[in-house]
Amino acid sequence: MGDAGPSTDGHGISRIAIIGAGPVGVSCAKYLVAEKAFSTIDIYEQRDRVGGIWNLSEPVRSKRIPIPQIDPRYGHDQNGAVSETLDFESPLYDYLETNIPKQLMAFSDKPFPEDEPLFPSHQAVLRYLEQYAEDVRHSIRFSTAVKNVRPASDASGKDKWDLTAETLTTKETVKERYDAIVIANGHYTIPYVPDIKGVKEWNSTYPGVILHSKAYRRPEDFQENKVIVIGNSASGLDIAVQLGKHARFPVLLSSRSASAFGTLPAGGYREDVDEIVEFLQPQENVQRAVRFKSGRIEKDVDAVIFATGYFYSYPFLSKVFPSVVTDGLRARGTFEHLFSIDHPTLAFPVINLKVIPFPLSQNQAAVVARVWSRRLQLPSTSEMRDWEQEVIQERGDGKHFHLKKFPEDAAQINGLFAWALKADKKEGLENDGIGKLGTNWNERQVWMRSRFPDIKAAYSASGEDRLKVRTMEELGFDFDQWRDHADDNDLELFVQAKCLQTSSRY
Repeated sequence: MGDAGPSTDGHGISRIAIIGAGPVGVSCAKYLVAEKAFSTIDIYEQRDRVGGIWNLSEPVRSKRIPIPQIDPRYGHDQNGAVSETLDFESPLYDYLETNIPKQLMAFSDKPFPEDEPLFPSHQAVLRYLEQYAEDVRHSIRFSTAVKNVRPASDASGKDKWDLTAETLTTKETVKERYDAIVIANGHYTIPYVPDIKGVKEWNSTYPGVILHSKAYRRPEDFQENKVIVIGNSASGLDIAVQLGKHARFPVLLSSRSASAFGTLPAGGYREDVDEIVEFLQPQENVQRAVRFKSGRIEKDVDAVIFATGYFYSYPFLSKVFPSVVTDGLRARGTFEHLFSIDHPTLAFPVINLKVIPFPLSQNQAAVVARVWSRRLQLPSTSEMRDWEQEVIQERGDGKHFHLKKFPEDAAQINGLFAWALKADKKEGLENDGIGKLGTNWNERQVWMRSRFPDIKAAYSASGEDRLKVRTMEELGFDFDQWRDHADDNDLELFVQAKCLQTSSRY
Protein backbone atom coordinates (compact mmCIF):
# COMPACT_ATOMS: atom_id res chain seq x y z
CA MET A 1 0.00 0.00 0.00
CA GLY A 2 2.93 2.34 0.60
CA ASP A 3 3.34 5.23 2.97
CA ALA A 4 0.60 7.78 3.06
CA GLY A 5 1.56 11.36 2.32
CA PRO A 6 1.67 13.91 5.10
CA SER A 7 -1.95 14.96 4.59
CA THR A 8 -3.53 11.52 4.22
CA ASP A 9 -3.22 9.99 7.67
CA GLY A 10 -6.26 11.70 9.16
CA HIS A 11 -4.27 12.93 12.16
CA GLY A 12 -5.88 15.79 14.01
CA ILE A 13 -9.30 15.59 12.37
CA SER A 14 -11.81 16.78 14.92
CA ARG A 15 -14.07 19.37 13.30
CA ILE A 16 -15.95 18.35 10.15
CA ALA A 17 -18.35 20.29 7.93
CA ILE A 18 -20.83 18.64 5.58
CA ILE A 19 -22.15 20.73 2.70
CA GLY A 20 -25.70 19.64 1.94
CA ALA A 21 -28.46 18.00 4.01
CA GLY A 22 -29.78 15.82 1.23
CA PRO A 23 -29.70 12.04 1.55
CA VAL A 24 -25.93 11.86 1.03
CA GLY A 25 -25.06 14.57 3.55
CA VAL A 26 -27.38 13.14 6.20
CA SER A 27 -26.04 9.64 5.64
CA CYS A 28 -22.46 10.84 6.02
CA ALA A 29 -23.35 12.67 9.23
CA LYS A 30 -24.77 9.51 10.78
CA TYR A 31 -21.64 7.50 10.09
CA LEU A 32 -19.31 10.23 11.28
CA VAL A 33 -21.28 10.54 14.53
CA ALA A 34 -21.21 6.76 15.02
CA GLU A 35 -17.42 6.77 14.70
CA LYS A 36 -17.22 8.64 18.04
CA ALA A 37 -13.95 10.28 17.00
CA PHE A 38 -14.91 13.85 16.10
CA SER A 39 -15.83 16.79 18.30
CA THR A 40 -17.90 18.76 15.80
CA ILE A 41 -20.02 17.79 12.80
CA ASP A 42 -21.83 20.74 11.24
CA ILE A 43 -24.18 20.34 8.29
CA TYR A 44 -24.83 23.35 6.03
CA GLU A 45 -28.08 23.34 4.09
CA GLN A 46 -29.22 26.26 1.96
CA ARG A 47 -32.88 25.24 2.02
CA ASP A 48 -35.09 25.34 5.10
CA ARG A 49 -35.54 21.55 5.29
CA VAL A 50 -33.67 18.34 4.63
CA GLY A 51 -33.95 16.37 1.40
CA GLY A 52 -31.80 18.18 -1.14
CA ILE A 53 -33.11 17.67 -4.64
CA TRP A 54 -36.16 15.87 -3.25
CA ASN A 55 -37.61 19.29 -2.36
CA LEU A 56 -39.73 20.15 -5.39
CA SER A 57 -39.60 23.78 -6.53
CA GLU A 58 -40.72 25.90 -9.46
CA PRO A 59 -38.03 26.33 -12.18
CA VAL A 60 -38.10 30.11 -12.53
CA ARG A 61 -34.40 30.65 -13.26
CA SER A 62 -33.91 27.28 -14.98
CA LYS A 63 -36.18 28.50 -17.78
CA ARG A 64 -33.79 31.39 -18.45
CA ILE A 65 -30.58 29.47 -19.09
CA PRO A 66 -28.78 30.21 -22.37
CA ILE A 67 -29.16 27.78 -25.26
CA PRO A 68 -26.76 26.08 -25.76
CA GLN A 69 -25.55 25.83 -22.14
CA ILE A 70 -21.97 24.52 -22.16
CA ASP A 71 -20.52 26.48 -19.24
CA PRO A 72 -19.86 24.36 -16.11
CA ARG A 73 -19.56 27.59 -14.10
CA TYR A 74 -22.86 29.03 -15.25
CA GLY A 75 -24.07 31.63 -12.77
CA HIS A 76 -20.65 31.98 -11.14
CA ASP A 77 -17.45 33.73 -12.18
CA GLN A 78 -13.95 32.28 -11.85
CA ASN A 79 -13.87 33.33 -8.19
CA GLY A 80 -17.17 31.67 -7.38
CA ALA A 81 -19.12 34.95 -7.17
CA VAL A 82 -22.81 34.45 -7.99
CA SER A 83 -24.67 36.20 -10.78
CA GLU A 84 -27.56 33.77 -11.40
CA THR A 85 -27.84 30.78 -9.09
CA LEU A 86 -29.80 27.65 -9.92
CA ASP A 87 -28.92 26.00 -6.60
CA PHE A 88 -32.39 26.28 -5.09
CA GLU A 89 -34.25 24.78 -8.03
CA SER A 90 -34.77 21.07 -7.91
CA PRO A 91 -34.66 18.86 -11.03
CA LEU A 92 -37.76 17.00 -9.83
CA TYR A 93 -41.12 17.19 -11.59
CA ASP A 94 -44.67 16.89 -10.33
CA TYR A 95 -45.41 13.26 -11.10
CA LEU A 96 -41.94 11.83 -10.55
CA GLU A 97 -41.73 8.37 -9.04
CA THR A 98 -38.47 6.63 -8.23
CA ASN A 99 -37.02 4.41 -10.93
CA ILE A 100 -35.48 2.14 -8.28
CA PRO A 101 -37.55 -0.37 -6.24
CA LYS A 102 -37.93 0.81 -2.65
CA GLN A 103 -36.31 -2.37 -1.26
CA LEU A 104 -33.13 -1.60 -3.22
CA MET A 105 -33.21 2.18 -2.87
CA ALA A 106 -33.56 2.36 0.91
CA PHE A 107 -30.81 2.89 3.44
CA SER A 108 -29.94 -0.46 4.97
CA ASP A 109 -30.91 0.71 8.47
CA LYS A 110 -34.28 2.18 7.47
CA PRO A 111 -36.63 0.42 5.05
CA PHE A 112 -39.38 2.33 3.29
CA PRO A 113 -42.83 1.87 4.86
CA GLU A 114 -44.50 -1.35 3.78
CA ASP A 115 -47.59 0.48 2.59
CA GLU A 116 -45.65 2.59 0.07
CA PRO A 117 -45.79 1.49 -3.59
CA LEU A 118 -42.88 -0.46 -5.01
CA PHE A 119 -41.68 2.76 -6.69
CA PRO A 120 -42.51 5.58 -4.25
CA SER A 121 -43.45 9.11 -5.23
CA HIS A 122 -41.05 11.98 -4.66
CA GLN A 123 -43.30 13.16 -1.82
CA ALA A 124 -42.88 9.77 -0.11
CA VAL A 125 -39.12 9.93 -0.51
CA LEU A 126 -39.02 13.37 1.10
CA ARG A 127 -41.07 12.10 4.06
CA TYR A 128 -38.71 9.16 4.36
CA LEU A 129 -35.63 11.42 4.35
CA GLU A 130 -37.09 13.75 6.96
CA GLN A 131 -37.57 10.78 9.28
CA TYR A 132 -34.11 9.41 8.50
CA ALA A 133 -32.52 12.76 9.44
CA GLU A 134 -34.21 13.15 12.82
CA ASP A 135 -31.24 12.14 14.96
CA VAL A 136 -28.83 14.57 13.23
CA ARG A 137 -31.25 17.43 12.68
CA HIS A 138 -29.74 19.38 15.59
CA SER A 139 -26.46 19.57 13.63
CA ILE A 140 -28.00 21.17 10.54
CA ARG A 141 -27.68 24.90 9.88
CA PHE A 142 -30.72 25.45 7.69
CA SER A 143 -31.06 28.36 5.24
CA THR A 144 -27.29 28.72 5.25
CA ALA A 145 -25.48 28.74 1.92
CA VAL A 146 -21.77 27.94 1.72
CA LYS A 147 -20.03 30.62 -0.32
CA ASN A 148 -16.38 29.66 -0.09
CA VAL A 149 -14.12 26.89 1.21
CA ARG A 150 -10.52 28.01 1.31
CA PRO A 151 -7.50 25.87 2.21
CA ALA A 152 -5.41 26.90 5.19
CA SER A 153 -2.71 25.22 7.28
CA ASP A 154 -1.93 25.03 10.95
CA ALA A 155 1.52 24.91 12.54
CA SER A 156 1.82 21.17 11.84
CA GLY A 157 1.30 21.68 8.11
CA LYS A 158 -1.94 19.71 8.07
CA ASP A 159 -4.78 20.78 5.80
CA LYS A 160 -7.38 23.01 7.38
CA TRP A 161 -10.38 24.58 5.73
CA ASP A 162 -11.77 28.07 6.21
CA LEU A 163 -15.46 27.97 5.38
CA THR A 164 -17.53 31.08 4.71
CA ALA A 165 -21.31 30.88 4.54
CA GLU A 166 -24.29 33.21 4.56
CA THR A 167 -27.38 32.85 6.70
CA LEU A 168 -30.02 33.57 4.08
CA THR A 169 -32.71 34.77 6.47
CA THR A 170 -30.54 37.42 8.15
CA LYS A 171 -27.75 37.89 5.57
CA GLU A 172 -25.29 37.24 8.39
CA THR A 173 -21.83 35.97 7.38
CA VAL A 174 -20.66 32.78 9.07
CA LYS A 175 -16.95 31.90 9.24
CA GLU A 176 -15.64 28.63 10.65
CA ARG A 177 -12.45 26.57 10.41
CA TYR A 178 -12.66 22.81 9.91
CA ASP A 179 -10.27 19.90 9.66
CA ALA A 180 -12.23 18.11 6.94
CA ILE A 181 -15.12 18.78 4.56
CA VAL A 182 -17.71 16.45 3.02
CA ILE A 183 -18.94 17.82 -0.32
CA ALA A 184 -22.52 16.55 -0.54
CA ASN A 185 -24.17 19.28 -2.62
CA GLY A 186 -25.07 16.87 -5.43
CA HIS A 187 -24.50 17.26 -9.15
CA TYR A 188 -27.90 18.28 -10.53
CA THR A 189 -27.47 22.04 -10.46
CA ILE A 190 -25.89 23.25 -13.71
CA PRO A 191 -27.75 21.93 -16.79
CA TYR A 192 -25.92 20.85 -19.93
CA VAL A 193 -27.46 21.68 -23.31
CA PRO A 194 -25.15 20.65 -26.17
CA ASP A 195 -24.17 23.00 -28.98
CA ILE A 196 -25.94 21.28 -31.87
CA LYS A 197 -25.70 22.99 -35.25
CA GLY A 198 -28.16 25.87 -35.47
CA VAL A 199 -29.54 25.52 -31.94
CA LYS A 200 -28.53 29.00 -30.78
CA GLU A 201 -30.15 30.74 -33.76
CA TRP A 202 -33.20 28.46 -33.53
CA ASN A 203 -33.67 29.38 -29.89
CA SER A 204 -33.47 33.09 -30.76
CA THR A 205 -36.04 32.67 -33.51
CA TYR A 206 -38.39 30.54 -31.39
CA PRO A 207 -37.82 31.68 -27.78
CA GLY A 208 -39.22 29.46 -25.06
CA VAL A 209 -39.57 26.37 -27.26
CA ILE A 210 -36.33 24.78 -26.03
CA LEU A 211 -35.82 23.91 -22.38
CA HIS A 212 -33.70 21.63 -20.25
CA SER A 213 -35.42 18.86 -18.25
CA LYS A 214 -34.59 20.80 -15.07
CA ALA A 215 -37.27 23.27 -16.16
CA TYR A 216 -39.89 20.57 -16.88
CA ARG A 217 -42.58 20.11 -14.25
CA ARG A 218 -45.81 18.67 -15.65
CA PRO A 219 -47.11 17.13 -18.91
CA GLU A 220 -50.25 19.29 -18.90
CA ASP A 221 -48.03 22.23 -19.89
CA PHE A 222 -47.55 20.50 -23.26
CA GLN A 223 -51.15 19.53 -23.93
CA GLU A 224 -51.63 18.61 -27.61
CA ASN A 225 -48.05 19.66 -28.46
CA LYS A 226 -45.56 18.00 -30.77
CA VAL A 227 -42.61 17.39 -28.44
CA ILE A 228 -39.09 16.09 -28.93
CA VAL A 229 -37.27 14.76 -25.88
CA ILE A 230 -33.49 14.51 -26.31
CA GLY A 231 -31.80 11.89 -24.15
CA ASN A 232 -32.94 8.43 -23.08
CA SER A 233 -31.59 8.09 -19.58
CA ALA A 234 -34.03 7.77 -16.66
CA SER A 235 -35.45 11.31 -16.83
CA GLY A 236 -35.71 11.37 -20.61
CA LEU A 237 -37.63 8.10 -20.72
CA ASP A 238 -39.91 9.08 -17.86
CA ILE A 239 -40.71 12.51 -19.27
CA ALA A 240 -41.39 11.02 -22.71
CA VAL A 241 -43.89 8.57 -21.24
CA GLN A 242 -45.65 11.32 -19.27
CA LEU A 243 -45.86 13.62 -22.28
CA GLY A 244 -47.11 10.84 -24.53
CA LYS A 245 -50.38 10.80 -22.63
CA HIS A 246 -51.08 14.43 -23.56
CA ALA A 247 -49.23 15.14 -26.82
CA ARG A 248 -50.90 15.70 -30.19
CA PHE A 249 -48.41 13.30 -31.78
CA PRO A 250 -46.28 10.48 -30.38
CA VAL A 251 -43.42 12.02 -28.45
CA LEU A 252 -40.19 11.80 -30.41
CA LEU A 253 -37.46 10.42 -28.13
CA SER A 254 -34.13 11.29 -29.69
CA SER A 255 -30.96 9.47 -28.66
CA ARG A 256 -27.62 8.24 -29.95
CA SER A 257 -27.84 4.72 -28.57
CA ALA A 258 -30.04 2.26 -26.69
CA SER A 259 -31.02 3.18 -23.17
CA ALA A 260 -29.43 1.54 -20.15
CA PHE A 261 -32.80 1.83 -18.42
CA GLY A 262 -34.61 -0.71 -20.53
CA THR A 263 -37.90 -0.44 -22.38
CA LEU A 264 -40.90 1.53 -21.21
CA PRO A 265 -44.40 1.29 -22.71
CA ALA A 266 -44.43 2.23 -26.40
CA GLY A 267 -47.47 2.27 -28.66
CA GLY A 268 -49.01 5.73 -28.57
CA TYR A 269 -46.57 6.93 -25.96
CA ARG A 270 -43.56 7.67 -28.12
CA GLU A 271 -41.52 7.05 -31.24
CA ASP A 272 -37.80 6.40 -30.90
CA VAL A 273 -35.67 8.36 -33.35
CA ASP A 274 -31.96 8.93 -33.84
CA GLU A 275 -30.04 12.01 -32.79
CA ILE A 276 -30.74 15.54 -33.98
CA VAL A 277 -27.86 16.90 -36.04
CA GLU A 278 -29.27 20.30 -36.99
CA PHE A 279 -31.87 22.83 -35.91
CA LEU A 280 -33.09 24.27 -39.21
CA GLN A 281 -33.62 27.96 -39.81
CA PRO A 282 -37.07 29.03 -41.01
CA GLN A 283 -37.87 28.66 -44.69
CA GLU A 284 -41.07 28.87 -46.71
CA ASN A 285 -43.49 26.26 -45.36
CA VAL A 286 -40.82 24.99 -42.94
CA GLN A 287 -41.07 26.36 -39.40
CA ARG A 288 -39.68 25.04 -36.10
CA ALA A 289 -37.93 22.19 -37.91
CA VAL A 290 -35.06 19.87 -37.03
CA ARG A 291 -33.06 17.35 -39.03
CA PHE A 292 -32.10 13.94 -37.66
CA LYS A 293 -28.98 11.96 -38.48
CA SER A 294 -31.07 9.65 -40.65
CA GLY A 295 -32.01 12.64 -42.83
CA ARG A 296 -35.56 12.82 -41.53
CA ILE A 297 -36.88 16.36 -41.07
CA GLU A 298 -39.52 17.08 -38.46
CA LYS A 299 -41.26 20.45 -38.65
CA ASP A 300 -43.84 22.35 -36.59
CA VAL A 301 -42.20 21.24 -33.37
CA ASP A 302 -43.86 22.84 -30.34
CA ALA A 303 -41.27 21.96 -27.69
CA VAL A 304 -37.79 20.46 -27.39
CA ILE A 305 -36.75 19.14 -23.98
CA PHE A 306 -33.06 18.40 -23.45
CA ALA A 307 -32.71 15.61 -20.90
CA THR A 308 -28.97 15.74 -21.43
CA GLY A 309 -27.67 15.83 -17.89
CA TYR A 310 -25.64 18.20 -15.77
CA PHE A 311 -22.15 19.48 -15.18
CA TYR A 312 -20.21 18.78 -12.01
CA SER A 313 -20.06 22.10 -10.19
CA TYR A 314 -18.43 23.18 -6.94
CA PRO A 315 -18.23 27.00 -7.17
CA PHE A 316 -17.37 27.31 -3.47
CA LEU A 317 -14.14 25.38 -4.14
CA SER A 318 -12.77 27.97 -6.58
CA LYS A 319 -9.77 28.60 -4.29
CA VAL A 320 -8.81 24.93 -4.12
CA PHE A 321 -5.92 23.87 -6.33
CA PRO A 322 -5.55 21.85 -8.44
CA SER A 323 -9.06 22.66 -9.66
CA VAL A 324 -11.69 20.06 -8.92
CA VAL A 325 -13.73 21.17 -11.94
CA THR A 326 -12.38 22.24 -15.33
CA ASP A 327 -14.74 21.18 -18.12
CA GLY A 328 -17.41 19.99 -15.70
CA LEU A 329 -17.45 16.44 -17.05
CA ARG A 330 -16.04 14.92 -13.87
CA ALA A 331 -14.53 15.73 -10.49
CA ARG A 332 -10.77 15.80 -11.06
CA GLY A 333 -8.13 14.46 -8.76
CA THR A 334 -10.30 11.97 -6.88
CA PHE A 335 -9.35 8.54 -5.58
CA GLU A 336 -11.95 5.75 -5.68
CA HIS A 337 -14.48 8.43 -6.74
CA LEU A 338 -14.41 9.64 -3.14
CA PHE A 339 -11.27 11.28 -1.70
CA SER A 340 -9.39 14.26 -3.10
CA ILE A 341 -5.89 13.02 -3.93
CA ASP A 342 -4.19 16.32 -3.15
CA HIS A 343 -6.44 17.11 -0.19
CA PRO A 344 -7.68 13.83 1.38
CA THR A 345 -9.58 15.79 3.99
CA LEU A 346 -12.04 16.62 1.20
CA ALA A 347 -14.54 13.86 0.41
CA PHE A 348 -16.92 13.73 -2.58
CA PRO A 349 -19.49 10.98 -1.89
CA VAL A 350 -21.83 9.73 -4.63
CA ILE A 351 -20.32 11.51 -7.61
CA ASN A 352 -20.81 8.33 -9.64
CA LEU A 353 -23.54 8.05 -12.26
CA LYS A 354 -26.00 5.19 -12.91
CA VAL A 355 -25.68 4.05 -9.28
CA ILE A 356 -28.10 3.41 -6.41
CA PRO A 357 -27.25 6.50 -4.35
CA PHE A 358 -28.59 5.82 -0.85
CA PRO A 359 -26.78 2.51 -0.13
CA LEU A 360 -23.67 3.77 -1.93
CA SER A 361 -23.59 6.85 0.30
CA GLN A 362 -23.73 4.65 3.40
CA ASN A 363 -20.81 2.50 2.37
CA GLN A 364 -18.73 5.48 1.30
CA ALA A 365 -19.53 7.24 4.58
CA ALA A 366 -18.34 4.18 6.50
CA VAL A 367 -14.98 4.36 4.71
CA VAL A 368 -14.64 8.13 5.15
CA ALA A 369 -15.36 7.88 8.88
CA ARG A 370 -12.73 5.17 9.32
CA VAL A 371 -10.07 6.96 7.27
CA TRP A 372 -10.57 10.27 9.07
CA SER A 373 -10.51 8.55 12.47
CA ARG A 374 -7.26 6.79 11.45
CA ARG A 375 -8.72 3.29 11.64
CA LEU A 376 -8.08 2.97 7.90
CA GLN A 377 -5.25 4.55 5.95
CA LEU A 378 -5.22 5.67 2.35
CA PRO A 379 -2.46 4.58 -0.01
CA SER A 380 0.31 6.97 -0.94
CA THR A 381 -0.36 10.01 -3.10
CA SER A 382 1.50 8.41 -6.01
CA GLU A 383 -0.60 5.25 -5.77
CA MET A 384 -3.80 7.27 -5.74
CA ARG A 385 -2.66 9.16 -8.83
CA ASP A 386 -1.90 5.83 -10.50
CA TRP A 387 -5.46 4.72 -9.76
CA GLU A 388 -6.87 7.85 -11.42
CA GLN A 389 -4.70 7.32 -14.48
CA GLU A 390 -5.82 3.70 -14.74
CA VAL A 391 -9.46 4.82 -14.82
CA ILE A 392 -8.64 7.46 -17.44
CA GLN A 393 -6.97 4.83 -19.63
CA GLU A 394 -9.97 2.55 -19.25
CA ARG A 395 -12.84 5.08 -19.55
CA GLY A 396 -11.35 8.29 -20.87
CA ASP A 397 -10.91 11.65 -19.20
CA GLY A 398 -14.50 12.85 -19.57
CA LYS A 399 -18.09 12.05 -18.74
CA HIS A 400 -17.57 8.29 -18.50
CA PHE A 401 -14.97 8.56 -15.73
CA HIS A 402 -17.52 8.30 -12.89
CA LEU A 403 -19.92 6.00 -14.75
CA LYS A 404 -20.78 2.80 -12.84
CA LYS A 405 -23.21 0.68 -14.82
CA PHE A 406 -24.33 -2.69 -13.51
CA PRO A 407 -22.55 -4.88 -12.46
CA GLU A 408 -19.85 -2.34 -11.56
CA ASP A 409 -22.14 -0.45 -9.18
CA ALA A 410 -22.93 -3.62 -7.24
CA ALA A 411 -19.24 -4.46 -7.07
CA GLN A 412 -18.52 -0.93 -5.83
CA ILE A 413 -21.01 -1.23 -2.97
CA ASN A 414 -19.67 -4.59 -1.84
CA GLY A 415 -16.07 -3.50 -2.34
CA LEU A 416 -16.58 -0.50 -0.06
CA PHE A 417 -18.20 -2.71 2.54
CA ALA A 418 -15.20 -5.04 2.48
CA TRP A 419 -12.84 -2.05 2.68
CA ALA A 420 -14.60 -0.70 5.77
CA LEU A 421 -14.34 -4.11 7.45
CA LYS A 422 -10.55 -3.92 7.22
CA ALA A 423 -10.46 -1.04 9.71
CA ASP A 424 -8.84 -1.49 13.07
CA LYS A 425 -11.29 -2.18 15.88
CA LYS A 426 -11.85 0.47 18.52
CA GLU A 427 -13.39 0.38 21.96
CA GLY A 428 -16.61 2.27 22.38
CA LEU A 429 -18.00 1.53 18.93
CA GLU A 430 -20.98 -0.66 18.12
CA ASN A 431 -20.63 -4.08 16.48
CA ASP A 432 -17.80 -5.16 18.80
CA GLY A 433 -15.62 -2.21 17.92
CA ILE A 434 -16.22 -2.38 14.16
CA GLY A 435 -18.42 0.71 13.99
CA LYS A 436 -21.48 1.54 11.93
CA LEU A 437 -21.58 -0.54 8.77
CA GLY A 438 -23.47 -0.04 5.55
CA THR A 439 -24.82 -2.78 3.34
CA ASN A 440 -23.37 -5.87 1.73
CA TRP A 441 -25.60 -6.84 -1.17
CA ASN A 442 -26.60 -10.49 -1.28
CA GLU A 443 -27.56 -12.49 -4.36
CA ARG A 444 -31.18 -11.40 -4.20
CA GLN A 445 -30.28 -7.69 -4.12
CA VAL A 446 -27.82 -8.06 -6.98
CA TRP A 447 -30.44 -9.95 -8.99
CA MET A 448 -33.00 -7.22 -8.28
CA ARG A 449 -30.46 -4.62 -9.42
CA SER A 450 -29.95 -6.51 -12.70
CA ARG A 451 -33.72 -6.63 -13.28
CA PHE A 452 -34.99 -3.27 -12.09
CA PRO A 453 -35.44 -1.66 -15.56
CA ASP A 454 -37.73 -4.55 -16.45
CA ILE A 455 -39.44 -4.35 -13.07
CA LYS A 456 -40.06 -0.63 -13.63
CA ALA A 457 -41.45 -1.30 -17.12
CA ALA A 458 -43.87 -3.90 -15.78
CA TYR A 459 -44.86 -1.54 -12.97
CA SER A 460 -45.52 1.35 -15.38
CA ALA A 461 -47.56 -0.93 -17.66
CA SER A 462 -49.96 -1.57 -14.77
CA GLY A 463 -51.38 1.93 -15.11
CA GLU A 464 -53.15 3.28 -12.03
CA ASP A 465 -53.13 -0.20 -10.51
CA ARG A 466 -49.35 0.13 -10.11
CA LEU A 467 -49.93 2.13 -6.91
CA LYS A 468 -51.25 -1.04 -5.28
CA VAL A 469 -48.03 -2.97 -6.02
CA ARG A 470 -45.71 -3.36 -3.03
CA THR A 471 -43.22 -6.04 -4.10
CA MET A 472 -41.52 -7.18 -7.28
CA GLU A 473 -43.00 -10.65 -6.78
CA GLU A 474 -46.46 -9.18 -7.43
CA LEU A 475 -45.19 -8.30 -10.93
CA GLY A 476 -43.85 -11.82 -11.54
CA PHE A 477 -40.21 -11.24 -10.56
CA ASP A 478 -39.41 -14.06 -8.15
CA PHE A 479 -35.73 -14.48 -7.30
CA ASP A 480 -36.14 -17.85 -5.55
CA GLN A 481 -37.98 -19.28 -8.53
CA TRP A 482 -35.36 -17.93 -10.92
CA ARG A 483 -32.50 -19.35 -8.84
CA ASP A 484 -34.15 -22.77 -8.65
CA HIS A 485 -34.29 -22.97 -12.44
CA ALA A 486 -31.07 -21.17 -13.33
CA ASP A 487 -28.40 -23.10 -15.18
CA ASP A 488 -25.05 -23.14 -13.39
CA ASN A 489 -23.51 -21.84 -16.60
CA ASP A 490 -25.96 -18.98 -16.87
CA LEU A 491 -23.97 -15.86 -17.77
CA GLU A 492 -26.06 -13.67 -15.52
CA LEU A 493 -25.42 -15.91 -12.55
CA PHE A 494 -21.69 -15.62 -13.25
CA VAL A 495 -21.92 -11.83 -13.41
CA GLN A 496 -23.84 -11.69 -10.15
CA ALA A 497 -21.35 -13.97 -8.40
CA LYS A 498 -18.55 -11.74 -9.65
CA CYS A 499 -20.27 -8.75 -8.04
CA LEU A 500 -20.63 -10.54 -4.73
CA GLN A 501 -17.01 -11.66 -4.65
CA THR A 502 -15.50 -8.29 -5.51
CA SER A 503 -13.68 -6.62 -2.62
CA SER A 504 -11.56 -3.52 -2.33
CA ARG A 505 -7.88 -3.88 -3.05
CA TYR A 506 -7.25 -1.61 -0.09
